[in-house]
Amino acid sequence: MEFEMGKTYEELKIGEKASFSKTITETDIVLFAAISGDFNPIHMNEEFAKHTPFKKRIAHGAIPQSLIAPVLGMRLPGLGTVAVEITCRFKAPTYIGDTITATAEVAEKIPEKKWVKMKLTWTNQEGKTIAQGQAIVMPPARANKTTKGKESKMALSDVKEVFEKMKEIFNSTAAQGLDAVFQFVITGEGGGKWSVAVRDGKCHIQEGTHDSPNVTLTMSGQTWLAMVNGQLNGMQAFMSGQLKAEGDIMLAQRIPELFPF
Repeated sequence: MEFEMGKTYEELKIGEKASFSKTITETDIVLFAAISGDFNPIHMNEEFAKHTPFKKRIAHGAIPQSLIAPVLGMRLPGLGTVAVEITCRFKAPTYIGDTITATAEVAEKIPEKKWVKMKLTWTNQEGKTIAQGQAIVMPPARANKTTKGKESKMALSDVKEVFEKMKEIFNSTAAQGLDAVFQFVITGEGGGKWSVAVRDGKCHIQEGTHDSPNVTLTMSGQTWLAMVNGQLNGMQAFMSGQLKAEGDIMLAQRIPELFPF
């Protein structure tokens, strides 16, 4: 299975926008109440709602707020994006039958971390702003590309060789300020366990397991070799189940810049 990844940090431009719209229904409110456990009568009981300042039932605030998720995760930056922080301030209620449009705009690029600040706006069918906020996101890393029309051969064909090579290609500049341990669990033929410790711009790699890694990455030797040889993007591997990550998943996003094969 192949996925079209979203825009990278380098590809994003200040002022770019994307939106997603949805009409909020009775079903949405009932389902959200069941999922969240929030059966507040202001959302569920019409008689109760008549005695509130809104005079009728309103949707849970998280329902319109959640509409920003398909924007960030599927449109801009798009697939592979990791949300670091989202803030939202509500300015007006959402009623059953309202059509809410969630919009994200690239407002600022943060070069030291290659993160992006997005301006968020939610409006209803009348053009009224019901909420405003911002998000800090980590766009997908640039995918390695192979030459089209030619059969690609792996430059690295041995798992152990890869970890030895990592010492040579380590990007100390990208590691400044980072203190983390990556645990790799490679299964199948030629597999094994390796820990990669990055601290103060230096890298230490050793075979075996670390007592307290920040993130553990488990995959087959075939998947690992495909990734380092540019035949498989890490996010694609994760989303297709070929790569499993436990712990601080956002750290795993930094591997391509720390070790640019």
